[in-house]
Amino acid sequence: MNTVVWASLAAIAVLWPGRLAGPLDGVPLDAPLEAAVIGVLLAWLVVAYARFLHQPAARALVIVLLLWKAGTSVALVQDGWCLRFTSPVPLFVEGVTVPHSWDVRADWRSPTPKCSAIMTSDYPELERFPAWFYNLPPANFRDPVRPGDRPPGATSRLDLDGFIDAKQPGVLRILAGEDIETTGTIDGIDFAKPDLEAGVPIGVGLHRILIRGDLRNTHWSLAPQWNGANVWSATTATIEPPSRMDRWFRPWGRLVPAALITGLVLCALMAIARRAQSMAVIGYAAGLASLVALLTLSGRDALLRAIPLLLIGAAAIKLPRRWQNLFGWSLLVGLPFLTLFVVMGVHRAGLFTWYSSGDDWWMFQRFAYRIYLQGFWLEGGQETFWFQPLYRWVAGGLHMIFGDSSVGELFWDAGAALTGAAFAFHVTRRFAGFRWGIVAAVTTLAVFTLGPGWYLFGRGMSEFTSAGFLYGAALFALRGRGGYWPAALAAGVLATLGFYTRLNNLPMALAVAAFALPMRQPIGDLFRPAMWSRRLSRPVLAGVLGALSVGLHLFTLRTWYYTSVYSMLFGTSTSVNTVWKAGEGLAMSLISSVMMHLTMNDPPRFDVRAVPILLGVAAAVLGVFRVGRFARLPLNLVVFCAAGVSSALVTRGTSYPGRFSIHLIPVTVALAVCAASLLVRLDPRSRSPHPAPQPPGTT
Repeated sequence: MNTVVWASLAAIAVLWPGRLAGPLDGVPLDAPLEAAVIGVLLAWLVVAYARFLHQPAARALVIVLLLWKAGTSVALVQDGWCLRFTSPVPLFVEGVTVPHSWDVRADWRSPTPKCSAIMTSDYPELERFPAWFYNLPPANFRDPVRPGDRPPGATSRLDLDGFIDAKQPGVLRILAGEDIETTGTIDGIDFAKPDLEAGVPIGVGLHRILIRGDLRNTHWSLAPQWNGANVWSATTATIEPPSRMDRWFRPWGRLVPAALITGLVLCALMAIARRAQSMAVIGYAAGLASLVALLTLSGRDALLRAIPLLLIGAAAIKLPRRWQNLFGWSLLVGLPFLTLFVVMGVHRAGLFTWYSSGDDWWMFQRFAYRIYLQGFWLEGGQETFWFQPLYRWVAGGLHMIFGDSSVGELFWDAGAALTGAAFAFHVTRRFAGFRWGIVAAVTTLAVFTLGPGWYLFGRGMSEFTSAGFLYGAALFALRGRGGYWPAALAAGVLATLGFYTRLNNLPMALAVAAFALPMRQPIGDLFRPAMWSRRLSRPVLAGVLGALSVGLHLFTLRTWYYTSVYSMLFGTSTSVNTVWKAGEGLAMSLISSVMMHLTMNDPPRFDVRAVPILLGVAAAVLGVFRVGRFARLPLNLVVFCAAGVSSALVTRGTSYPGRFSIHLIPVTVALAVCAASLLVRLDPRSRSPHPAPQPPGTT
């Protein structure tokens, strides 16, 4: 718990939006450097080796950063100028004509914001403007997008308001694109666009700047300059008049958060180096990550998708035992894999996405806006969840961190895929050894990237998120078997979130409780409860089933609150997507639904990329029937796999190839690799299908 507290404090300190605009200044993470360092690197360091936060130096840096952010938030005015958009027609429900952007520095909790966003950098193109709100129309949720809802068909107005505190005379220029007709007022004097672009001489002292612009078509740009340089780096440009304290802090204060965060990263890296005690292995991990970065820069899609196959080299390295765990895996596999997505997506920081119309992707984004920026925290855009519930809250949270950009969703999906691979590694390592674990993890990542679900990374859907929660829950459940109650409770909470994200994953959420059993409990004992019932971990059972019971009740209670119907599935799309439809051949419908999951294609067809899934399911079936060595496969893995497949017997999704197989990939790959380890060699630790009984708290 101590680690969780310090990790939370570090996250608050690092993400807290800074008053002074500078490198690593907090949310929104709308620059490539801060998106990569804060959004990925620091998050990975905390997950890979959170113990670095136990160091006095790291804790001191966190406390100083917290105090700095709190103190400057009270004492200093906000850097930047207030940018407000106004539409001539309503853009969204509740009659939105003055939209919010995903900028927590603006008054995002106000129904009609004074500032849609805070401008602290140039906007060289339309997608760099904080104009994500063009994805919202039409005002009616049920209508499709019309040509006039977005540029070039749509028009709007911007108002820019702020101050310049000039220490010496200079020239202010407002450079705008050809499709922005600007006018301005400086110290009460009006100027037309030619005058603003030519430059307005300004004397020493404080000056009020008001810029108005009509936005048409798509050739947009906006760049305020002071003596030919960016106005925010060349002088003091703020929302309110700066005080004497502001003037003293600003020349150097904007670099303080960057220095403290750099120190925190160095503390983490030094702690990892001390923990690893092998510069050769660290060099291998760093070199592999660098190679992945270079290959990613090529931009060749086929090459990018095959990059996880390079990570298999970790299985051939002779490593000391201190590396043969999740820590070693996170350096040798996790870091290079994340490098792929950082290099692939970091240029999108600060660049908003145009969403396609009428699909789940678009609807999740609109729901997210309604939750976070219109305040409908419980309703979430729908009184009953026809669309899958939780992801809209996740998407909105990522926008609050990364701003208008959708790059956060790309990083989030990569992290969820990595969680599934961590599960495959961990359970396979426990069953067959470290090298087999590496094979399972790399195969899992390769199926994710080479398979038809590759396009889902960063797409803004719910499949990776649900799978990430479920496999994180399974990892915590295994951790909780030692009697560690916080881990057991975390397993239950994550399992509940996995169900909330995709309702059809409820069987898999319940099956997380199977990890109350040890990994060495064979599936051959399935029909002999006396062999395994006494080895169940009570904390894990209580944590998982208790949290799920509460979660299911709260979900149903919300439906009752809005509809007066006490039913968990009332108003969802279950009735439309059910496999059990009158007038259709039930057997063929069931087979088609299951095979769609197992082949990653709709309609089902053989795909060589789905072979690991098919082999894993086949191994599980052979294990249930106690066929040869397959009877030694872990009981909890087989139950988890069966639960994942069982959702296909109730509902059948359509469209989006590979989408409905995401949750199955890690567990089926783990089963396939565990089965291969049994066939290739007889592990001395698993000669008997009936290991000696162990106390409930052991694994």
